[in-house]
Amino acid sequence: MTSQQPQPRNDDVVEEHGHGHTVAAWAGVGTALVGFLVLSLAVVFTSLVWGIVGGVVILASMAVGWGLSRAGYGVKTTSGHPVGVGRPRH
Repeated sequence: MTSQQPQPRNDDVVEEHGHGHTVAAWAGVGTALVGFLVLSLAVVFTSLVWGIVGGVVILASMAVGWGLSRAGYGVKTTSGHPVGVGRPRH
């Protein structure tokens, strides 16, 4: 049995969302993981200073991801433009 409706293309989903396969995403998540590691060790060893350091590293990971994305290492469309910038709404 065949359907008369057009089948959705997976390329559209990947282009729209990117699924985090960028340098900016990997660097942001990697930095956040280091921050969570430091924070969890601060809980185990009961250290307020290392807890604050872990929290600061976690917050810095958002700045790392955002900065790299703005520098051009984020998700781009097939035309080379960043995703979400100037796209027509459907």
